[in-house]
Amino acid sequence: MAQVDYSEIARHPKFRELSRKKVRFLVGWWLFSTIFYFGLPIWAGNTTLQSDVGNMKVIGNVPLLYLYALAQYALSIAIALYYTYWANKYADRLTEELLRDLRTKP
Repeated sequence: MAQVDYSEIARHPKFRELSRKKVRFLVGWWLFSTIFYFGLPIWAGNTTLQSDVGNMKVIGNVPLLYLYALAQYALSIAIALYYTYWANKYADRLTEELLRDLRTKP
């Protein structure tokens, strides 16, 4: 079994580019989803029984705050689908290029 030099892989420009793009993608979406997630308890905690926008009925008898809570699920699914698309388009291509470079190196 061949020995793998992980420090050489970590220094490779393709690996650094892949890591940089992945971190930028993940941190950006993590920040957005965290702010969106914590918006719900903050908004719900500041909602009064009758006088807040969160209690405004928008669809039948469903308050706006309930729709915001349901949007949390939709956002999770949307981020997962977008990550799959992004990984297939960018991360997999960079990984293939990295592996090709490493295999052709003597």
